[in-house]
Amino acid sequence: MKNSSRKNAQNRNGSGKNKKGNNQAAKQGQTADQNQSAITEAEAEAKKAVKAKEAALSKREEKPVLYEVRTKRDSDVIKAYITFTYRVFHPHVTARMVLYGLLIFAPGFLVKTQALKIVLWTVGALVVLLGLFRQYISLALTKKSDEDYINGSEFVYEFTQNDASFYRNGELAAYSSKYKDIDAVFYDEKYYYLSLRNRDFFVIPMDRFTIGDPSTFGDFMYKRCKKVCRWIPVKFSNRIKKMQSQRAIARDQLNKMNKK
Repeated sequence: MKNSSRKNAQNRNGSGKNKKGNNQAAKQGQTADQNQSAITEAEAEAKKAVKAKEAALSKREEKPVLYEVRTKRDSDVIKAYITFTYRVFHPHVTARMVLYGLLIFAPGFLVKTQALKIVLWTVGALVVLLGLFRQYISLALTKKSDEDYINGSEFVYEFTQNDASFYRNGELAAYSSKYKDIDAVFYDEKYYYLSLRNRDFFVIPMDRFTIGDPSTFGDFMYKRCKKVCRWIPVKFSNRIKKMQSQRAIARDQLNKMNKK
């Protein structure tokens, strides 16, 4: 009796282990199926992306390129971008930093403690220098970390009548099937600046157009994307001209309102 009960217990344990093993095997099989399906979906999405790029390229072959720009992310382009961001997104920061530095520096002539004088003069001078040369500091830091600058990547920007493509080392990096995707256009004496979907930003040197006239590019962009090209001059004389023109426009609008 004891032997038979032991055998029955062993059989039960064995059957329990077999069930657990079967359950584990089933779970592993389900996990493997899920992983395989995820891999299959990823491959399908990758194939769709490749087909979309190929379709875009095939469409572009049928359309004449009206403007083409070939450029690299060299020191001039990086400096232009940094200067642009300071002027548009962080205006008057340089003047404020210089003013704050002078306000820190000036009390050093009034205090009598020599150590405090040195601290005030040192901190004030550093703030002034940081305000005057911050774009050059940013340029040096960017050149050390930017892979496209280090590797000498080549960028090609092509604009047809209905779409725009942006290539990096021969590969399509960004594509706009309609010019409404370009949400902002700026320009100064040497560069155009394009913002695409508030995500990508492109600096276009005027002296690197290989197809098309850079002087007509601004009008072309205005007609296609219906965005006003904002003039942000670098030269001081042009800044004065811009201020004078803005004041003249404001006076004309005020006169029209008074006549009404």
